[in-house]
Amino acid sequence: MPYKELIPVANTFIGEEEAKAAYAVVKSGWISMGEEVKSFEKEFAAMVGAKHALAVNNGTAALHVILAALGIGPGDEVIVPTQTFISTANAVIYQGARPVLCETDPRTYNITPEAIEAVFTPRTKAIIPVDMNGMPMDYDAILAFAKKHGLKVIADSAESLGGTYKGRKVGSIAPVHMFSFFPNKNISTGEGGMITTEDDSLAASMRMILNQGQDYRYHHVVLGYNYRMTNIQAAIGREQLKKLAHVIREKQAIAKRYDNAFQSCRNISRPYLPPYVTQHAWYMYPVTLNKSLGRDDIVEKLTKENIQTRLSFPPIHIQPYYQGAFGYKDSDLPVSLSAWRQLIDIPIWVGLGPERQDFVISTLKRLCE
Repeated sequence: MPYKELIPVANTFIGEEEAKAAYAVVKSGWISMGEEVKSFEKEFAAMVGAKHALAVNNGTAALHVILAALGIGPGDEVIVPTQTFISTANAVIYQGARPVLCETDPRTYNITPEAIEAVFTPRTKAIIPVDMNGMPMDYDAILAFAKKHGLKVIADSAESLGGTYKGRKVGSIAPVHMFSFFPNKNISTGEGGMITTEDDSLAASMRMILNQGQDYRYHHVVLGYNYRMTNIQAAIGREQLKKLAHVIREKQAIAKRYDNAFQSCRNISRPYLPPYVTQHAWYMYPVTLNKSLGRDDIVEKLTKENIQTRLSFPPIHIQPYYQGAFGYKDSDLPVSLSAWRQLIDIPIWVGLGPERQDFVISTLKRLCE
């Protein structure tokens, strides 16, 4: 029998504390960008160990601000993994540059130096590697490749807040990172994002660009955008940030139960964790199903059991816009496409509880075995 209610694949851990913080801002009368945003930035920077943190109104804006500040423009190419949310590539187009899509590792769903090398050209100016599903990429390998070829690295860490790479917190490893605070992320402000960097000059440039190109009020020195975060969002974010450690602990416990449950299942492969990942952020828990099962058929059966799943992001190279604008074909990046066609994300969120998790485990095993 189906579960008594829908088990969502993700759920925001938000409560009275956030509501009270937002109300206090509304009551103050200063609801636009202000002191709450500054405090959120300061607390976020301290949390990830970065020198600078800049709040924006969403993760896509964060990517656009970074690319603009780095001077990426027409004639430039930026390497982007095909297995990511489409905004990673779209932001490159906003700057008039060309996103060049590459394969991802079928075990980690992350970019590798070998994949970058395969599409690298003299026009390549930057790489946007992604921490897919909350798993940190191999930062040392990618940064070494970039240094060798003089490339900028923009870490799309939208999903990996709370993760660590070789003991280092994501957010203070690459020259610049971006994060998303969409409701299914580890912390949320409804919509929102954050940029972190150690570079003083880059931080100053990005701060102008996100605020209409101003270096001080009504003095516009560069082309800018209105990508500001509001005090309401920041107040919610500050309360969410206090809960991050708890969210990570809870998700790790759920992931461990899934790992143990699926260990001996011949048709279900658990997430692969490379040794350099010292803490997975567990934005999602992806499982790979045996090709013979028919992923979409399993997903349909899980839906009938009131278990919501997610098929992750379809590779960008199969999206109609990218096929029309850049001539990509489904067959161009077969490794990533094949991996995606076997992948599903199953429920993982704070408050899932043992009963729901047991139902997810037992149902998935029954359908797959």
